[in-house]
Amino acid sequence: MISLNQGEGIRTYLEEVHALQSRVIHDQEETLIEVAGRMAETITAGGRLFIFGTGHSHLMAEEAFYRAGGLAPVVPIFSATLMLHQNPERGSKLERSEGLAAPLLEWYGPEAGEMLFIFSNSGVNCLPVEMALEAKARGLTVVAVLSRAYARRAPLSSLGKRLDEVADLVIDNGGAPGDALVSLNGSGWRVGPTSTVVGALIWNALVAETAACLQARGLEVPVFASLNMEGAEEHNAALLDRWRPRNPHL
Repeated sequence: MISLNQGEGIRTYLEEVHALQSRVIHDQEETLIEVAGRMAETITAGGRLFIFGTGHSHLMAEEAFYRAGGLAPVVPIFSATLMLHQNPERGSKLERSEGLAAPLLEWYGPEAGEMLFIFSNSGVNCLPVEMALEAKARGLTVVAVLSRAYARRAPLSSLGKRLDEVADLVIDNGGAPGDALVSLNGSGWRVGPTSTVVGALIWNALVAETAACLQARGLEVPVFASLNMEGAEEHNAALLDRWRPRNPHL
């Protein structure tokens, strides 16, 4: 719990997040290696890695897309109505509504053999679950990143399924139900959410392992470089020429 001692909140959050990150990675190393291996296979075959999330989970699609040190074959599935910068209350209602996944996914033209990563902390909202089902019906490999503890506590949507029950592979972000980590004195509420910081760790660990897999096969890693680095503009231009025709956000 947070006390009135200066710096106590900072130290508490740091210690708790550090311990959580270590557990998430070390306890699921085999799963992470398997997922990264499939990512390398998908890239080698010319396939794309789609990423989807609603609410704050959409930040993982932002994190993975078109960034220095990030993979060029990543395609974020974006919809402004599901983000937070326009009308967060409306977005919260939409992510709990049926019938949105199919038209949203179809716009990106996914192909069998490609992969879809779905970040959904609670793992129960209708749209992420429906998106997983739609993707699997199209022959994509679905990887879910969620809190298993939260998913077991949160009420099911009208679909009656949890994301980890329908995905092909599941990575647990280890988060507490409700996401926030640090208890407040004299209150039942908490501060310090973890799903974003741990989600970014999971994704970038997968990227690093995927790169290692590709290099072990003697293949080039399609990674964007910072434009502030010498030679990056030409390097990135070649990647854009290759992937722009298959990514509407490029």
